[in-house]
Amino acid sequence: MDSSVFPIAAERQTIAGAIVASLRKRNVFRERDVSLTLPMGDGKTLVVSVRTENARMEHLSAATPRGLDARQLRLVMDTIHEKLGESLTVSLLSSVAGLSRTRFSQLFRTTVGLPPHAHIVGLRIERAMKLMLDTDVPLSEIALAVGFSDQAHFSNKFRRAAGVSPAQWRRAHQS
Repeated sequence: MDSSVFPIAAERQTIAGAIVASLRKRNVFRERDVSLTLPMGDGKTLVVSVRTENARMEHLSAATPRGLDARQLRLVMDTIHEKLGESLTVSLLSSVAGLSRTRFSQLFRTTVGLPPHAHIVGLRIERAMKLMLDTDVPLSEIALAVGFSDQAHFSNKFRRAAGVSPAQWRRAHQS
């Protein structure tokens, strides 16, 4: 096909070829839902979700959950720790792991023992506790620094985790 005559068709053919090559390279045809992240040049990235027709294989693999492999877990945990103060979505983490959101959530829970969101909230609370012990930064700033949308949301999650408000916990634990 002459790419000067049909530039959009040639571009789509190149993208489709990159998707197929990535799928073959990763040997993921056994899974039903797969997410791929492909660099597109000029600093752009294309995220593609693919659904295959092989539902029987998905059922078999779901019947024996084994969790995330070591590489996937390391990549996901590194991403969580690097972006803990930012918005973290299951879509982002599943893309990092190269899985669909649903499959990623299942495997993450099997591996870590908690759903992704609960694990992230726990890490944010831990980081907030460390900041409350090590600094005199106001709680509203700590809430934002560890990734909560506001101090009220932070206080609510903190109280559920620690049994007391952040201010009460800080007073009780500062020397």
